[in-house]
Parts: sequence; C-alpha cells; structure tokens
Amino acid sequence: MSSVPSTSSKDFWEKQGREHGASKLAVNFDPIGEELPFKMLEEEVADGLAVCDLGCGNGRTLLRLAEARSNGYFVGFDFAESMIETAEQRRLEMGLNNVSFHVFDASKDTMVADYIGAQDIVLTKRLLVNVRGAAKKNAVQLVHSLLKYGGKYIMMECFSGPLARINEIREKLDLEAIQVNSFNEYLEDDFLEFLSPLFEIEKKIDYESLYYFISRIFNAVLSDGEPAYDAPINKLAENLMKMGVNPIEGYSPEVGYILKKR
Repeated sequence: MSSVPSTSSKDFWEKQGREHGASKLAVNFDPIGEELPFKMLEEEVADGLAVCDLGCGNGRTLLRLAEARSNGYFVGFDFAESMIETAEQRRLEMGLNNVSFHVFDASKDTMVADYIGAQDIVLTKRLLVNVRGAAKKNAVQLVHSLLKYGGKYIMMECFSGPLARINEIREKLDLEAIQVNSFNEYLEDDFLEFLSPLFEIEKKIDYESLYYFISRIFNAVLSDGEPAYDAPINKLAENLMKMGVNPIEGYSPEVGYILKKR
C-alpha cells in the first residue's frame, strides 16, 4: 500500500493507462475499493438518462453503467490519452453504442459545448484530487454548466479529515502514516461551502468506511510485511459492505455526495 513516486498527475495516469489497460489497477491501487461505489451508482443512475463522467479513466465505471442502462446515453472525458484509447477499445469489444469517450482536461472549459446544460447526471470519481487550487473550482463550475437545471452531480472524491483520523489510529499502533501522493490534493471540509451556492446537498453516502478501516488498520496490523489489497480480511470487509453492513462512518477519505443543481 505504498505511495507512488513524485510525478505530474497526467504523466502518472498516462503510464497507468499504458501499463494496466482495462484493469482496475489502471485507475485505483486498491481493486476492492474500486468496486464499492457501484451499489450507490446503480441506485442513483436510472435508465434513460444523459450521464457524463469527467475524469472517466479507462471507462470501467461508465461502461458498466452503459451496459446496465441500455436506454441511457453516456459520455466520458479524461485527460490521459492512453485511458481513452483503452475505454474506446473496450466499448467496441462490448458492442455498446450508447457511450462515447473523448480526451479532455476537465480543468478547462473547451470541447464540451455540445453537452452544456444537457446532462441529467455528471459524475466525478477522484477527479478533483488530481487538480489543485483554483482548478478544482473550475472543474466544479464545469460540472454545474453541464447539468440541466435540477440535474444531479454525483461527487466521489477524497477528503483530508477521514485520512487524518485513520492516521491518528495508525500512529498509536506504531504504523506509518498513509501519505497522499505528491500530485494529489485532498479536499478540505470547507470545500462544501464553495459548493453551496451551486448545489443542494441531497445526501452523503459513506460507502467505504468499514472497508477502509479494516484494510488500513486490521490488515496492516495483522500482515507480515507490506499489506496486500486482496487479503482475505479485505475481501470480508468488501462483502460486508456489499451486504449493507456499515457500522462505522467517517474513516474513508473517499466519500459520495449526491448534489442537486440549483
């Protein structure tokens, strides 16, 4: 569970796309954690809607939704060419005609004119942690402009507060602190204040806390050497969360927010 070396965000994700192709590892170091938002997405994304994924990576999330919601139309953007190449290849292999993929930097406001004000749902999944400072707010403004009035923004992003709580426990157990990668910038709680004029918060969904607590505390303590993401105790935690068992909250940096455009 070690951190990646210092590099630019785009360079790193281009390399991930080339090395891992359609694998979960292209978009997430933790393949079990990558699965956990899908229960929420299946509940929130109805059929027949226009859905945009900004920062879609290799398209795994959008392709899965497009396959399950055949009457919807899906579009994905990512700044990594290698990711989009893989996403398009998988689309062709799956025979899906209701989804398209495009290379795009979500911190800029070009290339999306055809989609402005036309989307029922916009997703971001760890997009905002890969841009810094004002670029985060620019990306959120873009999300807002893409949505229809009353449309929903499903924000799956990482916050610094829960990571600090996990690291406090790890320190007491003589475990090394989990480091944020050099090109990432987690959100602070006051980021929600910036969102308030643009969106109404409908709900917060903490879809990963039990898994994150068990995998980063229990598994770390019980493991000999570097903890494995696919350890049996992690798989148990995944199954419990898929069953709806989530007795603790506030310990996963990645959290889901369902936001309605004002």
